Amino acid sequence: MSRLIRGSAVVLLALAGAAGFGLVSSCNITGAGPSGALGGLNLLVTDAPTDEWEQVTVVLESVALHRSNGSAWETVWTADPANPAAGKINLVELSEMAELLGQGAKIPVGAYDKMRVTIDTDPATMTLVPDGAAAPIDPADITVVDPGGRGEIEIDLDPAIVVEEGKDANLMVDFDLAHPLSIVNIDGKVVISLKVRHRALPRRLQDIQFARTLGKITAAAADLSGFTVRTLRDAEIKFGVGAGTVYYDVDAGAAGSFSGLAGLAGSGAALVASNMNADGSLFARRVWYSKDIELLPRFTPEGLVRRVGETWLSVVKKRTETISAGSNRHRCDWAAETVFVDENTVWTFQDIEMGRGVDVLRQIARGFRVEVTYVNIDIYPRVAAAVNVRSAHAEGLVVNPTAESFGLGWWRRLRTMFYSDVDGHAFQWRFYGETAAASADPRALVEAVDQARQARLWVFAWAGLYWDKADGRWEVESLVLAPMRLHDLSRITTGYTEASGAIGVSTFDCWDQTTPAEMIVKLDKTGELQTVVGAFVWNAATKIVTFTLPVPPERWEGTLTPAVGKVKIWVRPVREEAGWSWHAYTVLAFTFVR
Repeated sequence: MSRLIRGSAVVLLALAGAAGFGLVSSCNITGAGPSGALGGLNLLVTDAPTDEWEQVTVVLESVALHRSNGSAWETVWTADPANPAAGKINLVELSEMAELLGQGAKIPVGAYDKMRVTIDTDPATMTLVPDGAAAPIDPADITVVDPGGRGEIEIDLDPAIVVEEGKDANLMVDFDLAHPLSIVNIDGKVVISLKVRHRALPRRLQDIQFARTLGKITAAAADLSGFTVRTLRDAEIKFGVGAGTVYYDVDAGAAGSFSGLAGLAGSGAALVASNMNADGSLFARRVWYSKDIELLPRFTPEGLVRRVGETWLSVVKKRTETISAGSNRHRCDWAAETVFVDENTVWTFQDIEMGRGVDVLRQIARGFRVEVTYVNIDIYPRVAAAVNVRSAHAEGLVVNPTAESFGLGWWRRLRTMFYSDVDGHAFQWRFYGETAAASADPRALVEAVDQARQARLWVFAWAGLYWDKADGRWEVESLVLAPMRLHDLSRITTGYTEASGAIGVSTFDCWDQTTPAEMIVKLDKTGELQTVVGAFVWNAATKIVTFTLPVPPERWEGTLTPAVGKVKIWVRPVREEAGWSWHAYTVLAFTFVR
């Protein structure tokens, strides 16, 4: 997952603020409810930050919603099998960025309490490229957990999504790659068991950042209020425009206009950078348009920072290739591009001025999402005229939190982080998976970290950053405490029983690595953070790994016993009436057959 996971053995791809979107899509809707009334649904796809993988690409096949208090499912999207780009999604590319696969899909009014996502489970359709690897994981080494054999993932929508007549509802869920069982790597053998969660909307819909939209211009409003693009996935997306919209006519090589774009409706193409308005509609910030989709600026990166040098940064970008002339069918892949900066490069954060020149590179880190504009795209090496940071985060070990600040980083490279007091972006913190329980009280953070310190556990976290122009520094808008992983040499000393609802564990002090420690870990059978138990059996003679993901609660007593050879446990502190206790996110039991 991320370097903090490799270095600390903690699994985290935390979501915060606008970085908690999800998988959905729309089109091909037929029928209506008993009354015939229809409403709209905006469907987004995104993923949490990761720097463990260069690429995690899967293919979506369909999405359906389930009616509350009924048995009917409404299919809201089906991928076109003739379009290679229709269902292909690189989850890494969407880190902290949303992509609208469909907009305003018409579905019967009413409440929907479940969503069903169907993916292609053939490993040959997936691309998993570890960070820094020269080649993807061999499909022969990928196993997809699919108990039903249909590639279906069902997600509870809590609260239910209510679709009203004549209005658009917004639905957000996320691929929870932070879950320890989403992608498990066992000695080069990868097991995928994708976890998907329903996510609450961010505090401000305007904070949702969208990946650039590329496609054919199908319509432009006569009143100059907006235009429509058919994307490479064959979804119709409507964009509003205003005085703040910037146009560029690629064919003329000069600034453009709405009238110039409108003249290409039905024949030309556009590349659009957009944001969401408070009412859920989209606003086009920048628009490049051309009579030929192949002439649009494919080489200006907009993606994740993978490396930072003294005068350069490496950015992951999406590349597209037309299957045939005049076709809206495209193949797509992802690669990194090196971007150089000089003393004239202008830096911004979400259009807030950060400064100018090479010195600003010290404020940029791996995992940031940026937009780049080149001085001259045809001259190598390519130099950035401007770099706009769309999202920024930091991660590491949390130490010495106070009411004003805390340390975050890696051992001797701790950095003092301050809580944001910027209007509309004030500091909040929470435990991973507990979005609704976010707290604005730093004192509660101090107490929670102190509990972990008393238990001699490391506390790692993901921090969403916001640029404070007045102070000229990054400040923490949102902090998510990661699941805390017990020492690798932990073992079960008291097996799980239904009566106790817990296991006894012998572990080690994470700080000095040698001092034994005893801990009682509770397992939760219900709730959003229900404990997930996994069982792995390695047969040394056959070299075969068998696994059960998840193990149902009725089998926990027979699985979680002192006979288990090795156990990996992720926990979180929970305040209860009798005081603090430790609850498990995940327990992985390993048995070795010699």
